[in-house]
Amino acid sequence: MWWPSPLFGDEGRIRLEEARDLPDWYYVGLVLVVGGFWLAAYMFAIQRARLDRRVGIPAVAVAFNIAWELNDTFIVPHAGWQRPFNFAWFLLDIYIVTQVLKFGLKDYPALTPKEFKRFFGGAFLFAVLFIPAAELEINDYYGAYAGLGVNCVMSMAFISTLRRRRSSAGQSMYIAGCKGIGSALGVLMSVSLYPESLMIPVLGATVIILDTAYARMLYRQIKKEGQSPAAFNRPAVSPPDEKPVTV
Repeated sequence: MWWPSPLFGDEGRIRLEEARDLPDWYYVGLVLVVGGFWLAAYMFAIQRARLDRRVGIPAVAVAFNIAWELNDTFIVPHAGWQRPFNFAWFLLDIYIVTQVLKFGLKDYPALTPKEFKRFFGGAFLFAVLFIPAAELEINDYYGAYAGLGVNCVMSMAFISTLRRRRSSAGQSMYIAGCKGIGSALGVLMSVSLYPESLMIPVLGATVIILDTAYARMLYRQIKKEGQSPAAFNRPAVSPPDEKPVTV
């Protein structure tokens, strides 16, 4: 049967190659800087969730992220020195899960508390099965592909959450900025590890574009609320259909 030839023939396809051997100072330095920005984003998110009584990191993003940390710590073999750091992130994620279970239902008013827990548990179960399957399938030793995939989910979830709440509740420019910078540097690290990859530039560009769009949307929302986007201790914020938060 005749059919037009595909744009990319099989002979030109780039197979998943072994990760490039990077200098220790470069790789470890990037890991520490990326980790520092993500840690700051998490701490800002925890602080904002306590103040606004809204999760600082969307529920779906938390489900995927804790699954990724669990996988990289206990399930799939990763760089040995990296696993203790993954475990530390896993412990921090556990605390954020408690905030999700406490405040996350507010973002899903159509669900009962039991249904929300099932939804969150289902997202986690899918992620905890899919991520190791993907990493083992493609030998993603550094978690670069899976990490960027999870990051795409997180970036989309932040935008969706902002639009759903119609307010900056649970969010701040400090979260957006630290997450955006940490993600961009993570993209740089992934591209450095796999310079011939086709997928990593696509995933990386998607994350950067989504994070930039989210930061712009959040900036405008905070200004619309009459607050300064640069203010570290903004007053407690509630979505327009909720009673004001009292602290």
